[in-house]
Amino acid sequence: LEPEPEPEAELEPEPEPEPEPEPEPVPAPVEAMPSPSTPAAANPGSELTFVENMICGSTARLCASIVLHPFDTLRTRAQARKRATPGGSQFSVADVFLKGIVPQVALAMPAGALQFATLELARNALSRPDVVAKVALNKPVKDLLASAAGAFAASFVRVPQEVLKQPVQAGLYRNSADSARAVWRGGPRRLYRGFGATVLRDVPWNSLGYTFFRAIKLAVRAPDEAKSDMLLAGIGGAIAAVILTPMDVVKTRLMTQSSADAVQYSGVLSTLGRVLSEEGPAALFRGVLPRVIYLAPLAAIVLAVYGEMARVLLKLKHAE
Repeated sequence: LEPEPEPEAELEPEPEPEPEPEPEPVPAPVEAMPSPSTPAAANPGSELTFVENMICGSTARLCASIVLHPFDTLRTRAQARKRATPGGSQFSVADVFLKGIVPQVALAMPAGALQFATLELARNALSRPDVVAKVALNKPVKDLLASAAGAFAASFVRVPQEVLKQPVQAGLYRNSADSARAVWRGGPRRLYRGFGATVLRDVPWNSLGYTFFRAIKLAVRAPDEAKSDMLLAGIGGAIAAVILTPMDVVKTRLMTQSSADAVQYSGVLSTLGRVLSEEGPAALFRGVLPRVIYLAPLAAIVLAVYGEMARVLLKLKHAE
């Protein structure tokens, strides 16, 4: 008898290939903005690198500075001491758009990059486990402190920018080249004239604007949406801008004075007291309207450009 053939082993069915996981959606690069200054306290998204964050922030600041430059010029001319334009020429409509635009454009990106870089460094430092273990800070407080640090750091670029730009806007010099030569003759001290007034304007503006933003949001029970936050941030920033206009006037007077002027300003308190005593309280609020028009949409423009650039960078990274 022939042995019965052994039954063939049943072949196990090949496992079906697992379906490829669907790519995760690209996260929104910017959360709802809790600060009215710039997207100072806005988290750009965990996937953005430090350098990418600086690129987005500096480019956004540049775009906002160019768009809003005419209102900056009108604010400066309203706050500066009255003087004739060099050569007796009239200040034209074109001058509103062009006077001081060179230092505005040239230094807007470095100032924005430094502000965003410092902001991220401060935010990360405040979120370290050893810091959290010692001081329990909630997110709004961290955002507020990081925003203040960013504004302070940016002053080291923004003050030279204003020193070069504002005398041209005020009509003290014909162009930015003349202004630069005058600053060069004055040395480093001239380059940072009005530094204290700038810091006392920008850092409190960030804090006050943020405080008003949070208060309004809680009062109206606004949802956590980017569009809603941008609107409320603009309102908060506008209120803070009105309150801090006297410090802005002081900064402008310090930066736009000439050695030929009979009245010389020196120091924040001295300038504040002199303007108040010689020209009255109304002089401390000169230029308040163009200042508000300049600052209220600033956050929205910066955040919109910043967010769009962040989305483009994230899409490129996911496509690789």
